[in-house]
Amino acid sequence: MTDFLIGCTHFGHENIIKLANRPFSSVEEMDATIIENWNRVVGPRDTVYHLGDFAFRGKPGSGYEAHLNGKIIGIQGNHDPQHWGVPYLNIKRNKRRSVLFHYPIEEWDGWYRGSVHFHAHTHSPEFHSAERRGNVGVDAIGFTPIRLEEAVSRLMDKSQ
Repeated sequence: MTDFLIGCTHFGHENIIKLANRPFSSVEEMDATIIENWNRVVGPRDTVYHLGDFAFRGKPGSGYEAHLNGKIIGIQGNHDPQHWGVPYLNIKRNKRRSVLFHYPIEEWDGWYRGSVHFHAHTHSPEFHSAERRGNVGVDAIGFTPIRLEEAVSRLMDKSQ
């Protein structure tokens, strides 16, 4: 069982292709690519922390969740319906605390004790957004969920 991170999939959101300069010709192509990439790396017993903005309209999932491997734990994004997911999550794996929030924040719980922070929201193509802070929106991680362990390693390599 592996933990993964991803955010800002915006399933069904045609205009996000233009707004975020995504390399897709249609929303159907974007959705199919993200689903294929997701299922290629995520197994049925894995956990995916989705850092918000799951789907464009309607109940998150509106058919999408049924096509995705793993257990999805949602963190509320600004385009998600009210009460979808939790607002903020603090997890600890391999003695490293990770703070998960849709938005990038300057300082977070455990900052002075070496914790890391992962976010989405910005649609930046850059993974590193500050010291020990990483962007796991699809635009920064190749439209594929990233293993939590790999994301932490990338942050720590850049931070040292």
